[in-house]
Amino acid sequence: MEHDQPAPGPGCGGAAARPLNPLVPLVAAGGFALASLALSWKQSQAIQAMAGLITHSQAVLVALSDVDRGVLRGDLAASLLRLGWLGTASTLDFSGAVTDRALAELQRLTVDNASQRLHIARLRSAITAARLSRETFSDRNLQSSMAVVLEEVKQIGEIEHRLMQQRGRDLIDLQRNLLLLQAGNGVGVLLLLLLTAQFLQRERRRVVAAHGELVESEERFRHLFTCDTLGVAISRPGPDGAHPTLQVNQALAEMLGTTRVGIEAKGLESFLLDDGQQRESEALETVLNGSQASARLTLRLRHANGAAVCIEETLFVRRGAHQEVQEVFRVLLNVTLVRSAEQALLEKVAYTRSLIETSLDPMAVINAAGKLDDVNEATIQATGLSRSLLVGRDFADCFTESERAGRAYQTAFAEGSVRDYPLTLRHNSGTLTPVLYNASTYCDASGQVLGVYAVARDISPIRRMEEQLRSLNGSLEQEVQQRTAELTQANQELESFAYSISHDLRAPLRAIDGFSLKLLRGYGDRLDAEGRRLLQVVRDNAQRMGTLIDDLLRFSRLGRRELETTRVDMEALARTMASELLALEGDRKIEFHCGQLPQAQGDPNLLREVWLNLLSNAIKFSRSRALAHITVDGAVEKSELSYWVKDDGAGFDMAYADKLFGVFQRLHRQDEFEGSGVGLALVQRILHRHGGHIEGEGHTDIGATFRFSLPLPPAPENRSASGASPP
Repeated sequence: MEHDQPAPGPGCGGAAARPLNPLVPLVAAGGFALASLALSWKQSQAIQAMAGLITHSQAVLVALSDVDRGVLRGDLAASLLRLGWLGTASTLDFSGAVTDRALAELQRLTVDNASQRLHIARLRSAITAARLSRETFSDRNLQSSMAVVLEEVKQIGEIEHRLMQQRGRDLIDLQRNLLLLQAGNGVGVLLLLLLTAQFLQRERRRVVAAHGELVESEERFRHLFTCDTLGVAISRPGPDGAHPTLQVNQALAEMLGTTRVGIEAKGLESFLLDDGQQRESEALETVLNGSQASARLTLRLRHANGAAVCIEETLFVRRGAHQEVQEVFRVLLNVTLVRSAEQALLEKVAYTRSLIETSLDPMAVINAAGKLDDVNEATIQATGLSRSLLVGRDFADCFTESERAGRAYQTAFAEGSVRDYPLTLRHNSGTLTPVLYNASTYCDASGQVLGVYAVARDISPIRRMEEQLRSLNGSLEQEVQQRTAELTQANQELESFAYSISHDLRAPLRAIDGFSLKLLRGYGDRLDAEGRRLLQVVRDNAQRMGTLIDDLLRFSRLGRRELETTRVDMEALARTMASELLALEGDRKIEFHCGQLPQAQGDPNLLREVWLNLLSNAIKFSRSRALAHITVDGAVEKSELSYWVKDDGAGFDMAYADKLFGVFQRLHRQDEFEGSGVGLALVQRILHRHGGHIEGEGHTDIGATFRFSLPLPPAPENRSASGASPP
């Protein structure tokens, strides 16, 4: 037995369709051609006959012309004879003989034309009458006879000319018809040949296709037989009732962990487990007796290692021309892994179901009709209804707002999901539970929406918390009002304290300063240098104390002052303040540069304080430089305006940068640089009130840069300024 070449399967055998005999279209084409030639020959014969008739008419006209010339010649000869110009009558007799021969020829040619025969008889009578009149010298009768002769000649000529013209037209029509017939015959023959060629080509393609299908069918069967995933067993009845032969493929041998020879020797039935043999025999019997075309059953076969292999077997037979069974096919598919996967899937489904059932949130599956297909235990608890009553129930009936609930799942079907949709769930006992529903659609493998998966979240605790929050907000509002009143009172007390500072504390300071001045002026010559120095220290500290009080009052009043915002030309403001401050420096060499600054929106008086403090600091802290450099510039950056002041003065240590903007905070000694330590704190407070901010960067003995920002002005009034890039 050869294993490499399986026997042809069902549909592989059978004779190919016999092509049409090519002589049939050729015979049809020959017959059509012969018929065309016969019609053309017949038309040619008609043309030749018509040409003969035209030649006959021409002969008639020639004979008529001879008659006319003979009559005229005879008349001329008779006239000359009477005048004596002609000696004898032989010329006259010769003309008469010529005329008679021509007349006889004309009569012969028109023997089949009754009308012409009548005119020729009249012509003959007139010629005879004319001859008698010449003999009797009756000129009157001669003229009358000659007139009749000429009229009859004219009539015969006209009739023959008309007849010849008609025959000429008929000849042209016959020739045209012959040409059309020949052209039509040629086209018809050509089309017939083309159709014949096309038919033959189609038959050839059909034969080739049939052969290709046969080859493809054999290839499919061979591929099926050699497939490494499907086991195939083919059994053929033995001759005269002998034991059937068995042929199996390699895939079946590998499926059972043995060899093809081993299976073919033992038979496939020996590998069946349990009641497999009986079940397969019953299935095979139904196929063999024609009850059904094929049978499918699941069997368990024994593997060579003793394990059981789960197989899905399909049985069918191939019958011969007389419906006798020729082969029995068994196609076997190993579904052991599939069954294992099904078991794993069932376990996953059970696990997922347990998660759904243990959820505290009500969950439901809604179909396209708005009915509940499935619910979890939380839904049963929330509604007080059993699962059997809930499944098939309208989703909207579970809520107090049925219409809103219906719109919820309709929206989910239309848009794909619904988020935090508020509804009120109704319990069977009448208890109402506020919930937020979230729903989304789920689809099949093709993307077709099957239904909506909805989850409800009980928001009763949230509602209670909201109520508590509203209560707390109410009490907080009362507390805020109380604190606001207390703050107002504290501000009034602070105002009173500031008034006390500005008046009550200033008086002793003025007294100390004034009396110290008087003491120096009245008794200064009695004091030594140390005494005068000490009095001057007293005066300086009193004045410094006054300055601190003024700065502190300015700082405290700044928070209570109302902003008067308008459009501010920052470039003009910076240049004005720099000009005023530089004028106070006398002979100091300071190189000042101011770039193009964008306009801002703010309180011009307060922004003037910003420039005053920043420029004053730049001038003050660059005092140690023989030639000081101070730069002011600005730019529009994203959503804010940026300005900066840079100097090359004393600078500061960045380790103490967090103290720059504190009240009374100083990074230099009083004997190095004067000041109260309130200026930068004042600048920061002004900028904060405008919605801006400030920051500083410095290096000791190199210089410092203070950069501040303000919000962009309203768009219609904003003038873009292309300043330099910030340092």
